[in-house]
This record gives sequence, C-alpha cells and structure tokens, in this order.
Amino acid sequence: MTLVDGPKAAEPAGEPPAPAGEEASETMLIVLRMGELLLRSGAPAADVVVTMTEVTESLGLRNCAADVTSGSIVLSYRSGPRAVPLTEIRVVRAAVLGYARIEALHRLAERIRCGHTGKAEASARLDEIEAARPAHPAWQVTLSWACLGGFFTVMLGGGPEVFLAAAGVTAFIDRAGRRLSRRGVPAFHQAVLGGAVATAVATGLFVSGGTTQAPLVVAGGIAMLLPGLSFVGAVQDAIAGYLVTAAARAMETAVVVAAIVAGVGTVLYAAVRSGLRVPQVQPDGLTPHGWAGLAVEVPAALMVCVCFAFCVQATRWNMLTAGLAGAVGWTVYLVLTQECGFPPPLATAVAAVVVGLGGHAFARRTHGTALLHTVAGIVPLAPGYTIYQGLLQLSHGQAGPGFLAIGQAAAVGLAIGGGLTLGQAILDRPARAVGEQADGAETVITGPVRRRVLGGRGRERRRPR
Repeated sequence: MTLVDGPKAAEPAGEPPAPAGEEASETMLIVLRMGELLLRSGAPAADVVVTMTEVTESLGLRNCAADVTSGSIVLSYRSGPRAVPLTEIRVVRAAVLGYARIEALHRLAERIRCGHTGKAEASARLDEIEAARPAHPAWQVTLSWACLGGFFTVMLGGGPEVFLAAAGVTAFIDRAGRRLSRRGVPAFHQAVLGGAVATAVATGLFVSGGTTQAPLVVAGGIAMLLPGLSFVGAVQDAIAGYLVTAAARAMETAVVVAAIVAGVGTVLYAAVRSGLRVPQVQPDGLTPHGWAGLAVEVPAALMVCVCFAFCVQATRWNMLTAGLAGAVGWTVYLVLTQECGFPPPLATAVAAVVVGLGGHAFARRTHGTALLHTVAGIVPLAPGYTIYQGLLQLSHGQAGPGFLAIGQAAAVGLAIGGGLTLGQAILDRPARAVGEQADGAETVITGPVRRRVLGGRGRERRRPR
C-alpha cells in the first residue's frame, strides 16, 4: 500500500469542526497503541497502516497519514490547511506472533469503525488486551512444540523412535530458549544452539544404531526455529510497497537461518573431522510414495499446523481450520511432486497459492484475519530437510551439490512467500480511494486491500466527500 499525502481542503459547510489540541492527541495515542500492538503481534505493515487509517477516520481525524517503517510507526494529523501538523512516533522492538491478540484488536477496530465503541471504551479495551495473559500456559506450549517436531518427522515418513527423538529435542530447544531469553541472550545464539542440539542428537542416534532416519530428527528439531512469520511478512510488505520494512524483516529472517545453518554445520563438521559417521540423506527411502502415503502424511501435516496454532494462542476453532489449511497444502504438494512430477519449488508455490486462497477466503467469510491460516498452513512446506541435506554435502566437501541444495531451499522459501501473496491478490481486488484537494493534490491509497479493511463481505464504505 502506498500513501501519498497532500494538503487537505477545508471542512465542508455543516461538518463538525476538526478535532485539535489535546483531543486530537488523545485520539492519536489510542490509534498508535493499536498499531503498536498489531505490529508487535506479527501483523503485516500494510494491515497495520490500513487499520490505523480507518480507525483514525472513524474517531473523527480525517486528515491523518499513517506509515510503518521497519520498527517504527508514524502517525501525522493536520486539523486544517494552515494548521501545524501533529506527529507521533512509536518504536516497536520485536514481533512475536500472537493470534489471540490480533483477533481481539481486529474486533475492536471493527467496533470502532461501526460506531459501537468510543475513545474511552477503546482505551480501556486496549489496556485489557495488552494485559491479557496467554490462553495456554508455558508448559502446554512446550508440549505442543514437542508434538509439532514429532509430527513433522511423521509427515516426512519417520517412525516412532524418530518421533520421540524429535519431540524431545524440540521440547529442550523451547525450554532452553525461554531460559536464555530471560537472561537476555539474542535470538541468533538461541538458533545456533537449537541447530547444534538437533544435529548432535541425530548424530548420536545414528552412531549408536538407534535409527537410520536420523536426518529427520534435525528437520523436526529446527522446524520450530525457521522464521516463517518474518519471511512471510517480508514478502507481503515488499509486494505492498513497504520496502524498508520488508528489508528489515528479510534481514531478520536471513540472520536466524544463518544461525541455524551455523549450528547444524558446526556439529556436522566436528563429527566428520572426528571420524564419526554422520546421518546420511536418503530421499528415496524416507517418504512413502503414491496414494498410500497420504493416509499417514496428511493427518501428520494437519497435526503440525494444529500444534503451531496452539503455540501462537489460537482458539480451538481456529486451530482446526489452521490444521485443515496445512493438510490441504501438503496434499497438493504430495500430489504434484509424486504423481505429476513437479519440481519441489514449483509444487510448493502452487500449494502456497492454495493455502493463501483458502486462508483469505475463510477470513473474508468469518470477518477475521488470514494471518494464522497462511502462516500455519505453510509450516509443513518449510525446507528444513533440504537445508540439512545441503549442509551435510558441504561438510563432506561436495560444494556443488551442497550449494545447489541450499539454493533449492531458498527457492522453496521464495515460492512460499510468492504463492501466499498471489493467493491473496486473486481474492482481493485492488482498491483506490482518491480525495480531491483544494490545489489539485490527491491522497491516493492503492494496493491489494480487502473490500472491508478488516476482512469480510459487504459493501465498501465510501469516504465522505
């Protein structure tokens, strides 16, 4: 979305006077808090700007311009053509996907837009949303992460011993990450530790003869570390025109992936140099081919997405719908790769388009947000196993095949982001709102916005001329 702001015309005759001074500042602070909570919960920059713009207009501030740049939110208001603009800035340090908070904020914004909630009630509701405790306690979230890692291996054809190993590794990574976070350890070092622990456990199992599918332990262990939220947000922001924010999120994604690569690669290199046998990649012996494999892999993909939705504090109903999104996406991927012979990046792109279409169609139907269904639905498509394959080949000195596998993993990631955005663009027709100005300048809002900004059906609400 692009905002081009110009001087505003005077208020038409009969319109109430534009708010100014403390009244305008109070409204701006409410909107800024809403935008900050949305961005901090993982909402894309375009959705944050659109929501803030609609809420400010609904609360009486019609000459506002909102923008999100990397970790900062800017809101500017001018009460008249010759008035001094009032500008407020908020800085957002980190984003952690909290679906329950995003849903609550969207419902609040919808009530404000419909005129059912005033400023005082909105401010009190924001206090409640910010202070709300997570719906699921930490130990349940850890258990859910463990199940996610285990079911991820089943989805790739793993057996019971691999399920238990991946579940134990994922639970350890989650608990260790929580403790390190409390001590102020950066996420980069946590990702290094997670990749190293998963690879060390897999190597130990392989050396001891515990399983021949040890590489799946690495794939399941690092599934929770892959920054799907940051990557999807970066692609969406880039396509929507927020290039600075997209670059920041892309760099965050690259740093976390580099940390995982460093952890996995360090352990593999140390094992090879020590003369130990490391888990070998056997793509043809991991996943059951043909329609028989769907009976095991598709339910496993569904459970992976359900566990992810539980970890991000989704409701029971949304957990089920997120699981269905992941199951459909994984089914499409398996059919295209195993029955139609599609290469993995192309099959992933098509599956991501299907997930994006279904997620946004469901969000429009239920007047909600598609963020959970799109992010959860792509978890089964994450290229964790391909990353391990490339690093293993690099540790054996096979630079060509190793970099080719790493490049394929990058291509899969780009296919996921591009496919999701294409699915949204197919459903959301471009909107254009133009307000005539006194001197011919225009305020233009363009981009793939929903008919109703918060999702849902119904007529577009026209701005007053």
